[in-house]
Amino acid sequence: MRRMLSGHFRNKGVTLITLIIAITIFAVFITVFSYVMIAKHGSEALYVQSTQAYAIAQAGIEYSIRYAMDVKNPMGKPGFLADPTNENYFPKNQALGDGSFNLVYDNSNNTLTSTGTVGVAEREIILQRFRVWVAGQAITLDPSEPPY
Repeated sequence: MRRMLSGHFRNKGVTLITLIIAITIFAVFITVFSYVMIAKHGSEALYVQSTQAYAIAQAGIEYSIRYAMDVKNPMGKPGFLADPTNENYFPKNQALGDGSFNLVYDNSNNTLTSTGTVGVAEREIILQRFRVWVAGQAITLDPSEPPY
């Protein structure tokens, strides 16, 4: 009788309700966390493909500089510098690794655009003043000479 009068008897179910609410909140938190991890894991492949596409686009820039320097005209000079309007100096699409790069030269702006593609990812690099890079044999190494 004393227990009933002190109020302990009326609070018996509150602990159970509090425990059910806490377990529900914890379950919702775990579920949301799981979905976020699954989504992050799924997007990782796109990030890797995007990085690879950027590297392939960079390789396209290097390849085009070397290609423009190596193709000679009848006088022995780089053919590209003699006639940069000739669109036959670059292969339009070149496979490389798991992807490919596409080269487009714009003579009016003197820019070269290299687009690297891997899977669904596509990255683009634009090189300004392309003829200057070719004339100076800028960033490519001659494979017949030692690098130092």
